Amino acid sequence: MYAKFGQIEAAKYVFDKMPDRNGATWNTMLSAYVRVGSYPDAVSFFREMGDRQIEPSGYMIASLVTACSRSGNMAYGGFQIHGFVIKLGLLWDVYVGTVLLHFYGVYGFASSAKRLFVEMPERNVVSWTSLMVAYQENGDIGEVLDIYQHMRREGVGCNQNSFTTVISSCGLLENELLGYQVLAHVIKSGHETNVSVANSLISMFGSFCSIQDACYVFTNMIERDTISWNSMVTAYVHNELWEESLTCFCFMRRFHSELDSTTLSSLLSVFGTLDNLKWGTGIHGLVVKLGFDLDVCVCNTLLTMYSEAGKLIDAEEVFQGMPERDVISWNSIMAAYILDGKCLEGLRVLNCLLKKRKSMNYVTFASALAACSSSEFIAEGKIIHALVIMAGLHDNFIVGNALVTMYGKCQMLCEAKQVFQKMSKKDLVTWNALIGGYAENEEPGEAMKFFKLMRGGGPPANYITVVNVLGACLAPNALLIHGMPMHAYIILTGFESDDYVNNSLITMYAKCGDLNSSSYIFSRFLSKNPVTWNAMVAAHARCGDGEEALKLFVEMQRAVVHLDQFSLSAALAASANLAILEEGQQLHGLGTKLGFDSYLSVTNATMDMYGKCGEMEDVQKLFPESNMRSRLSWNILISAFARHGSFDKAIETFHDMLKMGLKPNRVTFVSLLSACSHGGLVDEGLAYFDSMTKEFGVPPGIEHCVCIVDLLGRSGKLSEAENFIKKMPVPPNDFVWRSLLAACRIHENLELGREAAEHLLQSNPSDDSAYVLYSNVCANSGNWDRVENVRGQMDSHHIKKQPACSWVN
Repeated sequence: MYAKFGQIEAAKYVFDKMPDRNGATWNTMLSAYVRVGSYPDAVSFFREMGDRQIEPSGYMIASLVTACSRSGNMAYGGFQIHGFVIKLGLLWDVYVGTVLLHFYGVYGFASSAKRLFVEMPERNVVSWTSLMVAYQENGDIGEVLDIYQHMRREGVGCNQNSFTTVISSCGLLENELLGYQVLAHVIKSGHETNVSVANSLISMFGSFCSIQDACYVFTNMIERDTISWNSMVTAYVHNELWEESLTCFCFMRRFHSELDSTTLSSLLSVFGTLDNLKWGTGIHGLVVKLGFDLDVCVCNTLLTMYSEAGKLIDAEEVFQGMPERDVISWNSIMAAYILDGKCLEGLRVLNCLLKKRKSMNYVTFASALAACSSSEFIAEGKIIHALVIMAGLHDNFIVGNALVTMYGKCQMLCEAKQVFQKMSKKDLVTWNALIGGYAENEEPGEAMKFFKLMRGGGPPANYITVVNVLGACLAPNALLIHGMPMHAYIILTGFESDDYVNNSLITMYAKCGDLNSSSYIFSRFLSKNPVTWNAMVAAHARCGDGEEALKLFVEMQRAVVHLDQFSLSAALAASANLAILEEGQQLHGLGTKLGFDSYLSVTNATMDMYGKCGEMEDVQKLFPESNMRSRLSWNILISAFARHGSFDKAIETFHDMLKMGLKPNRVTFVSLLSACSHGGLVDEGLAYFDSMTKEFGVPPGIEHCVCIVDLLGRSGKLSEAENFIKKMPVPPNDFVWRSLLAACRIHENLELGREAAEHLLQSNPSDDSAYVLYSNVCANSGNWDRVENVRGQMDSHHIKKQPACSWVN
């Protein structure tokens, strides 16, 4: 009686005073704790029952497991109860087994749920459905469909919950073939009139962009509830039919007065762009008017809407005003910070969750790992990886994907590969993350190797896969070995019709020095969008053909193509490479006129242009405010000082950057080492090179090694340069040997010069500059016989020195 009225203390008092208590009495008291939601006390009471060897009923164990599921932070208690169930041999009870399945699903332990499911001696439709729900909540939608098909092969019939789960999964994966097969099964089973099943069908058809089918189901429903209307609004939203979604919402208010948080959340999810934000703020006003501003679900959607529109301050206001927050709220504000580039703030949110012992799920960890996708946060990323293992989420493939992505972006490819190989399930995102990691780190061989493995036994490639592989090809030899075969694959598989792929082909050929092929692909476009024009302008700028890049930019304007910040940045890069101040100033003025000067990418490109034109005063004027400075902004300033002989200022700027809490990257060290090289600061340069890995976790690349060889060579330390090349962390390339050869010319070291020239000609026998440099080494040393010999080799190989030229305005 006391328990029914929530008087748990009175109930416990009566229980304690009872002189004789049997198993039923203990079970009743345990039930009272569960009924009033006192879950920790229920688990403690359960342990006391175990100590007194009082056996709870199967029903009570099921209730207790449900309590652990509802609590959100009692996973350990659930594990203990599972062990107790095995000890008592109660796993035969299908009801107990099913609630344990649900428990594992709630805490994201889908693989544990599956192991339990396999061990269950008896399973019913509810058990199968619980397993499907566990995988769905864990984000593994493909497994849900596999379970459904297995369920059908076993001859187990579906109920409305089973159908609702599998239909929503078909919609999430946009699997139309299976979706329509499930529809046939629904009709055959007679469940098409069920409201929840019909609601799921509307959502599924909306995901398939089959809005007519969604409307047909909706109009033929005998009974509609709030979810029916919500599903229809969401279907219109998914198909970008904004007016229809608002019209449906108005009809809902007129004919079905009951609105809920899902209705408003569906509408708010539409307006996460600056263009539509005015509608979103209007719906926000309606939310306040209707009293939903305290609803957690609605506030979470508002958080997402404002963060996607770039309105972080508004998102923070919503978060701070929430009287209650759930795990989605914390995940949303963390994602908002990361989306805005404030990764440190995002990690502080995670730290706050850990300190307050708040509930976290796989989305929390995946978001936190996304914040660590740069070398400066790799230490934090490793800590989060350890937390993932402690939380038992290392089997979650979404978290696994985030780990592969993080390690790839942090140039830790061995770790990325290890995570990849340990993952029991890999989807398209997993493969793309690993291939993308190799591409970002300029390892075309490994990228192509895993692409071939993917074709052999992985999921079908998509345009992102192809773009990633193309992005790995950055040199002429990579073009021949990997790039051209990849282009053939693109033609054979029909990816040639994809604009993103074609734009990547333009960029790949340009990066590999084949501008003619880039121009040919560009000319074949029947309809060129702004991205295509931008790719071609950038291609010419990258290949040193700045004049043609600027001509294309002018042609782009004449073709009335919409200019954006990327167009202007590419044109500014061309102007910078040509060091033509007048055109650069005109582009600067155009950017200001079009309002692009608010974009940091344009500001950085303008700074770089002025720096390469020698206008250091303008560079410093454009340097953004302290809260807006990116690492690239600092890199450009350091590079500009180094280029114009202000070596002390370059080093001073580097230390200012560190004081601001920004960690240097590979580009920073190239500029810094270049400053040391040109300034004759040998000891400082070697110290900075040594600190790259030890202090900042930046692995030295070939470009840094070239700087060190140049640094030692300029100062006459040729033997040290030779020893450095032998111990380099990466194999030496043409630039290394060319730098050493140039130093040998200055310091008249004939033998070392000969060795450098031989290495240089091994990789490129037709390199005219190598012959000329070595000839100059011999001439400076007074060895005219060798000069004659080198000239004879050039004649026998039909090699002529290409005359130099300059761009004249």
